[in-house]
Amino acid sequence: MIGIVFKKEMLSHLLSQRFAACTALDVVPIIANGMLTSQTYVQKKASYLKQRAVEETKLHEITYYSVLGSDRLSSPNETTPKAAPRALRLPRPLQVFARGAERQLGQAVKVLLFEVPYQAEEVSPFQSSNPYLAIFAFFDIVYIFQLVLGLLAILIASEAISGEKEDGTLRLMLTTDVSRAQVLAGKVLAGLTTLAIPTTLGFILLTILLLGSEQIEVGIGEWARVGLLFALSLLYLLVFYLIGLAISCATHRSATSLIYALFTWALLAIGLPNSISALLNEQANMGEKHAQAHHKAAQMWNKFDQEVVDLARAHGQTRYFPTDMVKRLPPTMKRGTISSFGGTGTYSIRDGQTPSIYLSNVADSPALAEFQDIVRIGERLRLQYAQRAWNEKAPLLEGFPRRIHRWNDRLQRLLPAGAYAQAASILAGTSRREYYDFIDQVRTYRGQIIAFLEDRDAFGSREWFNDDPGWRTDLSDLPRFHERSWTVAQSLRYALPALTALTLYAVVLFVLANRLFARYDAM
Repeated sequence: MIGIVFKKEMLSHLLSQRFAACTALDVVPIIANGMLTSQTYVQKKASYLKQRAVEETKLHEITYYSVLGSDRLSSPNETTPKAAPRALRLPRPLQVFARGAERQLGQAVKVLLFEVPYQAEEVSPFQSSNPYLAIFAFFDIVYIFQLVLGLLAILIASEAISGEKEDGTLRLMLTTDVSRAQVLAGKVLAGLTTLAIPTTLGFILLTILLLGSEQIEVGIGEWARVGLLFALSLLYLLVFYLIGLAISCATHRSATSLIYALFTWALLAIGLPNSISALLNEQANMGEKHAQAHHKAAQMWNKFDQEVVDLARAHGQTRYFPTDMVKRLPPTMKRGTISSFGGTGTYSIRDGQTPSIYLSNVADSPALAEFQDIVRIGERLRLQYAQRAWNEKAPLLEGFPRRIHRWNDRLQRLLPAGAYAQAASILAGTSRREYYDFIDQVRTYRGQIIAFLEDRDAFGSREWFNDDPGWRTDLSDLPRFHERSWTVAQSLRYALPALTALTLYAVVLFVLANRLFARYDAM
């Protein structure tokens, strides 16, 4: 009997105007957004590969260690190459399905010796040349399914019981030997199968886009993620179908069911998710937090200034760096050398900027060894203060925003749409949580660079500030950054809370609909 109910419901859904309209509304934005997002990915991938080649070349061009603390190879201008190594994050090909936080986050993090990295910047932002196509820039398949197919699911379910009562078919059906549980099961199977059709169509269209682009490489892991995203989408649509079915079982008129269904859809798919994000973002007030953080860091660097001056005075000098201790030869200017004071170069440093000494022509002198000892102690002290300054800034610049995002994740999981978007971004590799893991990896890489320099006694070596012939350093063996992306198993583990929330929603709603229908007056 379940098969009979299933066939009847399927035919009714497929011939309805709602199904045709929602399927059309589903397909058009998916195609437009898929084209734009695939262009964005290809452009980001090209920028990533180009920048990676630049990073490799750059390390072969650096000739003295202290450049690793600088963001410029020469005087700052728009065409100056950036000196500090940059850790690069590979763009995710499945952003075509779920862009998540990918549209808001950057790809490159500069790794400065005297600054703890905490955010990424865009290598080359994508700009669409088609203004009509750019309208779909903020949509993805997850957002479209949240709204369009979520609406279709709740609409076709809202009249599944109350509508048949008005038509008299429900009473006739229950006079046969079919049980109410079988009727409900047949309707659920029919609804899910109906919703699977536009869902499958959307995934097929995006898969064609992936396969049709030579620049987009999709491996076995990505195909496994696509399969998981498909199953996740069906689970989300099942939840909304069951919401509509429960509403239909609680009312006796199809018009009443429709009104309640539309209100519930607007509340759960649009109102509450956006309200939660807006309220939490309002609480963040990051402008004030940035001002407080930089003020605390400035106080810490003031202490550093005083401590290195005391260090210089302990050696009979009046300032740090004690450049008067060493004799400097006439400068030899060349591209890639920061210079000042006639080519010998002293720059002040605050809050993680470049080290303030670039003596490119230092002659041998009796005081040179003592000068190097002072610099060794001073630069190691600068490293310590860089960490202390970050410890002052971290709670405001990183701890507070991450706490806001964690609360947003927890609250969003209470809603079907929020749980769906959260799980989808994790499975696609575009979640903010994976981005934070990337930042943590960059910090580990910075530690590897510092350890590399310590092993070479770089802070007290002549090559720290000098690249004269015979004193040029070789950074070809400097550690390279290699991002560790999450495996499918890791993504599933982090997506488990959201997946569990959606599953519980489906189970509870099915039990609720079953109990309501068991008491439903079909007369």
